[in-house]
Amino acid sequence: MEMGGKDVAEITKETPQTLDYQHCTYDGCRLSFRGPTTSLDESYIAVLGGTEVFGRFVSDPLPALLQEWTGRPVANFGVPQAGLSLFSEEPWLMDAASRADVTVLQVLGAQNMSNRLYSVHARRNDRFLAVSPDLREMFPKVDFAEINFTGHLIEELSKDVMSFQKLVDELKWAWLQRMRRLVSIIQGDVILLWMSDRRPDEGGLSRHASEPLFVDRLMLDEMSTQVASIVEVVTEKTPHKLDEMITLEGEKDAAMRLPGPNDHMRAAEAIAIEISRLKDTGRLHSQARA
Repeated sequence: MEMGGKDVAEITKETPQTLDYQHCTYDGCRLSFRGPTTSLDESYIAVLGGTEVFGRFVSDPLPALLQEWTGRPVANFGVPQAGLSLFSEEPWLMDAASRADVTVLQVLGAQNMSNRLYSVHARRNDRFLAVSPDLREMFPKVDFAEINFTGHLIEELSKDVMSFQKLVDELKWAWLQRMRRLVSIIQGDVILLWMSDRRPDEGGLSRHASEPLFVDRLMLDEMSTQVASIVEVVTEKTPHKLDEMITLEGEKDAAMRLPGPNDHMRAAEAIAIEISRLKDTGRLHSQARA
C-alpha cells in the first residue's frame, strides 16, 4: 500500500509553531472532537480513543492518515483524557460507532473510569470525583479530599502495597466488564488498537507503567473472541521524535509520552492492512460496505 507518496518528512516539514486542532462538534453530541468533521450519512470508518487518537502535538493524526491509506472517510472520535466511562455514557457516540462500517477502538487504561470503588468526571475521565466507603476502608490513612486527579489517586494508594493490589484487581475486572459492554453495544465490526511504548506482555501493573495502565496480555486475550481483530503498535521512546512534533514551551515532557508522527503513520498502515485482510478473508460482517 502507498499513501499518495507521502512520508513523515513531507508531512511534518515547515509546520507551524502552534497547532490548530480544528475542534468540531456533531449535531446531537455533547462532545468536541478534532476536525475536520466527517459526513456520517454515507460509508465511513470510526476511530474511538483518547489523547493518542486525538493526535495531540501531531499535524496528521492516525484517523487522517487512515483515511489516506484506505481512501475512505474516517471520523476522528478521539477525546483528550478520555477513559472507557466517556464512551459508555455517550449514546450518540455509540450510535455513530454502530453505523460505521468498521470501528477502531483504542485500548485505554483501567484507572480513568468509574467503578465500584471510585467515580470519575463524565467527560474528563482523568478527574477523580468521589470515593466509595469500601475504598475508604481499604485506605483509612488517605485524605481523599486532597485528591483531584486519578493519577494522583493511584500514586497515593500505591504506597500501601497490599491494599493497592486489591485495587488493581478490581480495576482490571471493571475494565473487562466495561470493554465487553462497549463492544456488545457497537453493532458492527470492532478492531482493538494497542498503541503504547510497551508491549501487552510487559506488564502495566505498576503505577509507573506506560499507558494503558493496568492492562496486560491476558486482558487482551479475554477480549479477542469478541472483536474482529487486535492491532498492536509499539511506539517510539526516542527523544528525536520531538523534532517532528509541534509543541510549545513546557510541553515536551507531555509530548514524549505520546506517539509521534511516525507512530501515527505506522498505526494507520497496520490498521489499513488489517481491514483489507479481514475483508479478503470474509471476516468482516459489514464487508459488503467495507
